[in-house]
Amino acid sequence: MVGIVPWGVVAGVAMVGAGLTKGQAVAMSLLVFAGSAQLAVLPLLIAKAPLWVMYATALAVNLRYVIYSAVLAPHFEHLSRPWRALLSYIMVDGVFALFVGRYRPDEARDHKHWFFLGGSLVMWTGWQLASMVGIFAGSLIPQSWSLEFAATLALIAVLVPLLHDRAIVCAALAAGGVALAASKWPLNLGLLAAIAVGVVVGLVVARTVPLKGRSG
Repeated sequence: MVGIVPWGVVAGVAMVGAGLTKGQAVAMSLLVFAGSAQLAVLPLLIAKAPLWVMYATALAVNLRYVIYSAVLAPHFEHLSRPWRALLSYIMVDGVFALFVGRYRPDEARDHKHWFFLGGSLVMWTGWQLASMVGIFAGSLIPQSWSLEFAATLALIAVLVPLLHDRAIVCAALAAGGVALAASKWPLNLGLLAAIAVGVVVGLVVARTVPLKGRSG
């Protein structure tokens, strides 16, 4: 929650700054509920980028949810379709990390989905409230607070505990290096390049480095 509040405020300010009306910004916050994708696409909207570039950027940023869903499928496959749709909409990185650290797929614990829903609802509520602050009161927030930097720190806090495998570390370093080198590319194409390079490097390391040498 400490990390998601500044991130939500920044997203709210960015939506209004991109030219959306307050009503459109509220609708985007409720319907999209994906801060990293929102902040990646909004500069493209300002730059009047082609629609396909916006779609490709949002898809690339959110590809991690394909992995998340594959990990969570064994836990929730017994639930009804409405339940699974709700949990997929409300999924966030932090709760996913907490959940997989707490439960194993073969654990027969019927309340697992309530744990996931409860944590996700708390995060969803915090995100929406923070976004509303950014949408309706963003102009009152001093720029000296540097909320963008606080939001970046929050993402780093989520990332670091996941760096437990050599392939993942190499992928993160490669993606970070490309993102810095290509930060001036137009239409946020440097972000797409960084994601592509990170995936390729991670796959290559995972397939070429022996399993025993990959941990650590």
